[in-house]
Amino acid sequence: MNWQLLGPLLVTTGVAIIGWFAAHRLAAARDRANKRRDLIVKYLVEAYRRLESCSNRESGDYNLTPLESTIADIQLFGSSKQCRLAQEFASTFTAEGCASLDDLLAALRQDLRAELSLDPTPDDLKYLRIVKEHKRGA
Repeated sequence: MNWQLLGPLLVTTGVAIIGWFAAHRLAAARDRANKRRDLIVKYLVEAYRRLESCSNRESGDYNLTPLESTIADIQLFGSSKQCRLAQEFASTFTAEGCASLDDLLAALRQDLRAELSLDPTPDDLKYLRIVKEHKRGA
């Protein structure tokens, strides 16, 4: 048996196996991080949409169930700032029966745009609310 040839061959094989193992571990970690990011972005985009849909409406013109689940989603997936703003909203809403979602929506929008590599936008939010007028008389 040629030991001079076997030594370098074993070293090369060992380096290749270690390299494959390291590349596999790094790829798996990257895939988990990407999946986590995608899941969080999906939930926070949906939370933003639900919050925006019930923000700045006339009293009684919205369903509270999506609002409740949205606050829960933000506390589960949101940043510490978003969680704090969601808790402040919930506390104010519970105590007073109404509260502004503007700060929470602005924080969600800012963080989501940064996560999605979109340009920042001004902090002021504009809402479009179309109200149908009721027919009078009849």
